[in-house]
Amino acid sequence: MILVTGATGLVGGNLLWYLLQENDQIIALRRETSNMEPLRAIFKFYTNEPDKFLSRISWRIADILDSISLEKLMTDVTIVYHCAALVSLGNASSALVETNVVGTRNVVELSIKLGIQKLCFVSSIAACGKSENEKPITENEHWNGTQKHSLYAQSKYYSEQEVWHGIKNGLNAVIVNPGVILGISGTKTGSSQLFSQVRKGLYFYTNGGSGYIDVQDVVKIMIKLTKSDITAERFILVAENNSNKQILCWMADGFGKIRPFIPLGKIVLQIIGLLSEAIGRIFHFNPFIDRKIAKSATNREYFSNKKIAETLNYRFNPIENCIKETCRFLTENQD
Repeated sequence: MILVTGATGLVGGNLLWYLLQENDQIIALRRETSNMEPLRAIFKFYTNEPDKFLSRISWRIADILDSISLEKLMTDVTIVYHCAALVSLGNASSALVETNVVGTRNVVELSIKLGIQKLCFVSSIAACGKSENEKPITENEHWNGTQKHSLYAQSKYYSEQEVWHGIKNGLNAVIVNPGVILGISGTKTGSSQLFSQVRKGLYFYTNGGSGYIDVQDVVKIMIKLTKSDITAERFILVAENNSNKQILCWMADGFGKIRPFIPLGKIVLQIIGLLSEAIGRIFHFNPFIDRKIAKSATNREYFSNKKIAETLNYRFNPIENCIKETCRFLTENQD
């Protein structure tokens, strides 16, 4: 029996689709207040009969912070894909750390207690260390606690430590560190918010950049690693290192919009972020950009995918193709 946490999210939802292609016994975890429409949108990307496949999932209502309810539904589980997490590059909150760290601790401890065969944990490149002289970041970079890290990055790093602690206590587990994940989520948050902004028309770009990956590559690799004998390893999942401008241009092309042509520097972005925060506080909303997001938008980092590419002999879907497929689907399903 397979359990997927965070089943209504970008990674969890796409993972469910691929698991359903070869498994009949899948338990998916969701909160009582979870919106199921985003998951239906994800399945619609793959099939014209999304409800037919959704009906095959055994849903369980529980919270990863509630270890009692979590233990009940994990009793007959053999494989766990832990995708549940809060993602935030801007506003920080105690809920971020609690969900990501304490929730992961609960999953790990119960996996050991119940004798789970294998755990696959979804972390982030935000939890990786930094390299010197702009060399590609690898899995071996040291996490420097004295450097400035976002609260999200810290939460993912300490979540990983919970998994490593479980591994030391006999748990078979693998960790994946995806870059910026692109694909259909059925929402307008995360990278999907970027698609939404470009679709409306976006003329500005920043000079930063990062590692990007198609969500389908993420979940395919997760399944391959979980099926393998590989354990006690972490893998950076990045298809390409792209500039922000290149990503936005491909999105603009996909929607038939004008490519962004106005560069925004670090100082201008910081001012915009500061003003956005002030307006957000006055009118009680979370701004699209704040100072932390502005800072990250001008950073340029490079990541190495050598380890996973060689381990699985894996070939990634080009990011331009991923963006074209996503834009085409969003255009054809405008509602």
